[in-house]
Amino acid sequence: MARRHGAPPRRRGGQQPVLADLADNEPTALTGPAAAEAEQRISEFAHRTALEGQVVTDEARLKRIMARHDPKVYPGTFVTCVYNPDRALCRPRHRLGSGTTPELADCQPLACRNTALTADNRMALTEHAAELGTALAHGDLLAPYVRHRLAEQHQQALAFLSRHSPEPT
Repeated sequence: MARRHGAPPRRRGGQQPVLADLADNEPTALTGPAAAEAEQRISEFAHRTALEGQVVTDEARLKRIMARHDPKVYPGTFVTCVYNPDRALCRPRHRLGSGTTPELADCQPLACRNTALTADNRMALTEHAAELGTALAHGDLLAPYVRHRLAEQHQQALAFLSRHSPEPT
């Protein structure tokens, strides 16, 4: 894909990543290889950090909560990373112990087993595949290698989406 695959977690007012959007989704809203694990982690995070009727606005307190109970779920534009270093393709074997977060610059979401998709992720991937299709429609203007790479990316994105689309109800 031409764009960055996983964007950094969304933030509100400079605070920690907002996982409430994921936690509020219906249980079937996540698809992909790591969907079940993401739902379990988010549910556990919500249970552990339930602050009955309270809103945490203190940034230091938010950092402590995240340090203690971080579910290691990173919402992005094209995918949601459910980080497990043992399965991460963004972290080569020789660097496995070197960090506790994904290397978003090296993200390979269409092949990684840490990938979960929200409805927004699926929409972004679908739009990207359509953009690739449009570029390929004018393929005679592209260099052969570029056309080949775009065709590969287009096919991979469509195949990934077809494998991980929710079942119609």
